[in-house]
Amino acid sequence: MNNDDNLWLGLKQGDKEMFLALYKKYYHTLLFIGLKEMKDAQLVKDTIQQLFLYLWEKRETIQEANNVKCYLVTSFLRKLTTDWKKSKQAGILQVVWNSYPEDPQPNPEEKLIRKDEQSHLFKLLMDRINELPNRQKELILLRFYEGLTYEEIVQRTGLSHRTVYNKIHEGLKKLKLDIARSQYPRSAALLSLLTALASSAATIAAYK
Repeated sequence: MNNDDNLWLGLKQGDKEMFLALYKKYYHTLLFIGLKEMKDAQLVKDTIQQLFLYLWEKRETIQEANNVKCYLVTSFLRKLTTDWKKSKQAGILQVVWNSYPEDPQPNPEEKLIRKDEQSHLFKLLMDRINELPNRQKELILLRFYEGLTYEEIVQRTGLSHRTVYNKIHEGLKKLKLDIARSQYPRSAALLSLLTALASSAATIAAYK
């Protein structure tokens, strides 16, 4: 049994010293790998912390690891991708939400309500995007969700610049018309969010 196997066994048995030794051994490895994937150092660090907290909390039920390093790296990258997508969604919403007046010191309950409203608003917009024709939906998600430039979209899809631009423009126009005609209670907020998306690609791309 090698050192990694001993550390993993110690983790599963609830040995805090073994757990901390495993954390210290792989922290900088995961940090290096994470920073190669994205520039958001804080998100990378937070994801490492959350991964090891998860391992500790689930130590009695986590599976055996035939290769501890491979297991940690794979789990880390999967979680990092998930956390990155969540942070981008939050960032997109914040573009609009920051323009709304807020109480100087909202209490915890108000913060929770506001967070739920933000999530609901984003879900409403994604529901509308999912109703677009497939090509318009694909290009809008590439542009505003993944933060790709028009040139990068052209390279990925093989479409011409004009086609990419026109399809995105048509999709945004259709979204605005559909939302404006809808009876959603949050139609005004959705239109504001959509306007922010159309004018803040650089901001959104920064979350990549």
